[in-house]
Amino acid sequence: MKNKLFVYTSILLFIALISKACNENQNGTGTCLTISAKNINNKSLISGGQYQILNVNNQVVGTYILTSGTMNITNLAIGKYVIEEISSPDNYDASQKRIEIILKYSCIEATFSYIDSKLKEIPEEQTLQFINYQGLINLGEYNAVRIGEYYWIDRNFTHTIKKGNGFENDVPITQNILNRYLERVRIDPQYYQLSNITNFEKYYGRYYSYPSIEYMNKYCFMADENGNKIEGWRLPFPADYRQLFAMSPFNTSHDATHTNLNERDVRFALSSMNGENPLAFNIYQGNNSPYKVYWFEKSTNIYGFNMMPGGARLNGNGRWCNGLGPNGGCYDDGLRGDIYHLFYTVYLSVQNTNNTLGYVGIHDYITSKEYESYHYLNVRWCRPLTDIELGYKLYINKDKTDIKKLGLKDSPPEGYIELPRGYTRGFYVQYILNDPNTKLTVSDIINYAKSVQDNYIYENRNNLNVIL
Repeated sequence: MKNKLFVYTSILLFIALISKACNENQNGTGTCLTISAKNINNKSLISGGQYQILNVNNQVVGTYILTSGTMNITNLAIGKYVIEEISSPDNYDASQKRIEIILKYSCIEATFSYIDSKLKEIPEEQTLQFINYQGLINLGEYNAVRIGEYYWIDRNFTHTIKKGNGFENDVPITQNILNRYLERVRIDPQYYQLSNITNFEKYYGRYYSYPSIEYMNKYCFMADENGNKIEGWRLPFPADYRQLFAMSPFNTSHDATHTNLNERDVRFALSSMNGENPLAFNIYQGNNSPYKVYWFEKSTNIYGFNMMPGGARLNGNGRWCNGLGPNGGCYDDGLRGDIYHLFYTVYLSVQNTNNTLGYVGIHDYITSKEYESYHYLNVRWCRPLTDIELGYKLYINKDKTDIKKLGLKDSPPEGYIELPRGYTRGFYVQYILNDPNTKLTVSDIINYAKSVQDNYIYENRNNLNVIL
C-alpha cells in the first residue's frame, strides 16, 4: 500500500511540475534577458544608462537603470521586443539607441555599445555574425575593418543561401568549370589544379544570384557576438565603393607621379598581397607564353580589405567575350555557371539607386556607372559610420569651392549642403581630415574627383548638379 501511495504521489508531483512549467512558459517566466552597457573599445561595463522595453504593440513593459552596467530580467513572456535607450551614461554616446530581440527559452544578452564622447575612439575591427531572420540562423562569421568613414567586411561572402532552384546552388564551382575557363584564357590548366576545390570559394568568395542577393537584403542582418542586430549594415551602393576607392593612395610603384586615380591605384591598395592567402598568386607559364596572371604583383592591401579578382559567373547560357574567342573575340557557347574574367577583373554586387541590383568593376578602368546585372556576383556588405561615431558632419557649398567640418549641433552656413558619399568625400577624408599637415586645398580635392578613371566620372565630371 505504501508503495502504491508513493507512486501515486510521485505521479501527482510530476504532473504538477509539468503544469507549473507550462504555465511559466505561457506567462513568460523561464526566459532570461541581460541588458548591458559596455565601452565599445575595451568592453568594460558602464553604469548610469536608462532603458525601456517595448512589446510588439509598442507598449512599455519595463524601465530600468543600469546602476552596475548590467541587469538580468526574467519576468518577460516569449516574443519580440525592442529595447530603447532613454538616456546615455554620463560622458558617453550610444553607437545604437535601440536593439530588437526575440525572447525564447534561451538566455539573450542585449548590449549597448558606447563611445567616449571626448575621445571618440571606435574599434578598427569588429567580429560579426550574418544572421537569417527566418529562424535566426547564423549563416557565417565575418570580420569587419574600418576604412575611413566605414566598416567593410574584409572578404567576399562565403555562406550559402538555400533559396529555390535554378540559382547558384545548382552549379557549384568545380575543377572542370575552372579548367574550361583556363583553356579559354590560354592558360594551361595544369598551372591551376586545386587540391581542395572548396578553397576557391573560401578565398575568392561565393557567387550569388540576383534572387539570393535580394533575399539577403530582405531577410538577413549583421549582428554582434551576442546576436544583437547592428543597424546600418547593408549591400553597398556605387557611391560607397567610390568613397572606398578614393581612400586608395596614388601609387608610384607602377606609374609616374599622378593625380588621376586609376584601376592600378585601387588594385594595389585594396587587393590581397601575393602569397597572403593560398590562392593569391600570379600564374606564369614561362617566357614563351604572353598569357599570365598579374593581379597580385604589387598589391599592398593597406586596409586589410582582401580584394580578389573573382570575375563573375553566367546566370544562363549565352555569349561572353574576352578578346580571345573564335567569333569576334567571343565565345557563343557559354553555359550557366561558367566563370569569366577570373584573375583579371573584380565585379562586386551593389544596390543601384533605382533599387535594382548591379555591380562595380575594376579592370582596365573603374566601372561604377549604374548597370543592372543578373549574373552571379561576389558580395560583401558595408556600414557607414554614424554621425555620433564620426563626431562631425561635412558640408560643401553650392560652387564646390569649400568644405566645412562642423560639430553635430552646428548649423551649416547658408548655401551649404551635407557632403554626400563618393569620390569627393573619400579624397577629403584621406588627404585632409587624416592629414593635419596637408597642403592640399578643397580645389585639389575637387580636381582629384573629376580626374578618376571611372566611366561614371567620364559622364558626370562636367555636370554642375552632381557632387562626384
